Amino acid sequence: MIKTFHPSFARAALACTLVFAGGAAQAHLGGGLASVQADGVAWQAPAVFVSGARFSVFTHTTAEGVKVRQFVSLEGLVFAVAWDGPVLPDMERLLGGQFPLYQNALQQRKRSVRVDTPSLSLESGGMMRAFVGRAYLPDQLPAGVTALELQ
Repeated sequence: MIKTFHPSFARAALACTLVFAGGAAQAHLGGGLASVQADGVAWQAPAVFVSGARFSVFTHTTAEGVKVRQFVSLEGLVFAVAWDGPVLPDMERLLGGQFPLYQNALQQRKRSVRVDTPSLSLESGGMMRAFVGRAYLPDQLPAGVTALELQ
């Protein structure tokens, strides 16, 4: 099933999120479904999503041409993100609390970054106009889902 969230729907969802959560929402690893909708508003890019038996994939294409895929479990948890495009996406927004691990790895390497910890698996690389990567929470993968499915 493929659905597109209209920008006005996303704005209304964000407003509800702000009322009930009492603060701004940002999608990130470990975040919830409302945060995915908030990204669509921030990027001015409606989400197209595909719902599967074990998880859903929300895809946003930013104004810069970056395609960001957010993998959401049936329980509503963002357990993985993947990206490709001419520039890197806002990594702090996507990684949330895991961002310091990425930053540390980035300081040690210039072109590609790889992080493998019990709480985060991340691969990012590329060059101008051709960046690609993915990050996921190994301990939050839904039953039967493998890293190979997170593209």
